[in-house]
Amino acid sequence: MRHEGPDDGASQARAHAKLNLGLRVLGRRSDGFHEIDSIMASIDLYDDVMMRPEGAADVLVRLAAGDERLDREPLPLDGGNLVLRAVERYRLAAVAAGAPPPPPLRIALRKRVPIAAGLGGGSSDAAAVLRLVAASWPAAVDLPLLAAELGSDVPFFLHRHAWARARGRGERLEAVAAPALRVVLVNPGVAVSAADAYRWRAEGAEPGERRTPSRGLDLANDLEPGVAARVPEVAEVLDWLRAQAPHPVAMSGSGATCFAVVEDEGAAEELAARARRAAPWWVRVARAVPAGAP
Repeated sequence: MRHEGPDDGASQARAHAKLNLGLRVLGRRSDGFHEIDSIMASIDLYDDVMMRPEGAADVLVRLAAGDERLDREPLPLDGGNLVLRAVERYRLAAVAAGAPPPPPLRIALRKRVPIAAGLGGGSSDAAAVLRLVAASWPAAVDLPLLAAELGSDVPFFLHRHAWARARGRGERLEAVAAPALRVVLVNPGVAVSAADAYRWRAEGAEPGERRTPSRGLDLANDLEPGVAARVPEVAEVLDWLRAQAPHPVAMSGSGATCFAVVEDEGAAEELAARARRAAPWWVRVARAVPAGAP
């Protein structure tokens, strides 16, 4: 998080994406959410979030990222966006705590993380905004509770974990060792909603053999069979990645982004180049964010 100047109240933050290195769905909870067990890792792909007091009402704008494909992706800029919901929820909580609320804000996003891609971009943006408003207008607000109410991935980003084991519906977090990790991300250019991914699993895809994520790198994702069966573009990416070399391959979260774990930078760049030649996919080489990184 960085403040741009002492007088204008402007601030900005990086909103890192995440990977799910394995995702077990243990059942549906009484509150309608699903009990999960997953290892989550922050990666060096991030959105820029910029905020300053301005105007008579909160405004969310989008800045070009210079990636023609991502800049074309539809992004809601109204109250349906999790960023604006985060601001409003913090403002209400601050008032309830007897503190002055944040003034109307202009928030700008530079999106480098694909939307509805299993990488947590929207949740990370919301967590970054929560951190910014809490730093600029402190109040006795329970930020972890607020984050959990906004979405299951938001607590991971709020705490800025490098790696963590996420349980419950994602709000029970335990920091784990953050080894070096290099991956090639491949997104076929289709959006997959988390609601659909969980529904498809419930409609018939059985989870794999139960294993404990804390024992090594277990990439098995219980949502992957259902998504791959119903979204042929995801199945195509997974099949292509698995045919290239004996890299560990999986889908992240609810998809549609898939990834291969690659040992060295040269091999990663080579695999990424082959993926770009194979199809008009969105392809990036990414690395795990080390603990303590901004």
